[in-house]
Amino acid sequence: MLHTFKTLARDHPVMRALLLRALAQVRRLAHAPPGLYTLCYHRVPEGHRAGFAAQIAALRRHGRFVGADEAVTLLKAGEAGTARHFLVTFDDGYADTVEVALPVLREAGVPAILFLVSDWLDAPPQSPPGPYADRAMVKDWLAAGMEVGSHGVSHARIAMLGDAAARREIASSRTALEAATGRPVRHFACPWGVAGRDYRPERDPALALASGYASFFTTRRGVATGTQDLAALPRHVLEPEWPLHELDALMGARLA
Repeated sequence: MLHTFKTLARDHPVMRALLLRALAQVRRLAHAPPGLYTLCYHRVPEGHRAGFAAQIAALRRHGRFVGADEAVTLLKAGEAGTARHFLVTFDDGYADTVEVALPVLREAGVPAILFLVSDWLDAPPQSPPGPYADRAMVKDWLAAGMEVGSHGVSHARIAMLGDAAARREIASSRTALEAATGRPVRHFACPWGVAGRDYRPERDPALALASGYASFFTTRRGVATGTQDLAALPRHVLEPEWPLHELDALMGARLA
């Protein structure tokens, strides 16, 4: 039954909207358990600046925003479960992350991490949905006090790679990004991020941690509470235009 609902929500936008509105009647972020809730955005077009700002403001009412390094510290210390924490992440490195999302984050005083594909800094894909941030934009992002992490060398589906190629995709991107930014790169977000399909859970998180990363982010929804989550951190994929009640439906807990 749950699989049927998920399929309907994925393939039928109108049905998805109705299901989430119904869920929001019985779920609220205010009732969500404590822990680390990681948000995963991709593009934030200018037309959705206000929607993104509204989401950030709404989440602030239900918890504290932390950066990726602080999130790992909280998880390792066993303190993530003492309150509700939100971590904002962006995948792929789109230019509008810097042009549109960054001003909103700075005004709100919210930290965030941008997961970059190392090859795309100098040779971004020419097909939509770019454009992508260049080195100057990444410099502006860092100057604002934000963090960067790795999203691989080429955005490859790591599960399809042999051991040596997977190791290169994960480890070489860290080396390249550290050289490009002059900053330590401590966090890895798996492209697409679904266990079994996009990464091998028995191999790839361990490769990342062995390569010097402190965390391995996925796209499995959920809340992280301790060190055991660092090798497969859950994230809630969001779109900036989604109405606020959908955040309640996706991340909230049932009303008592």
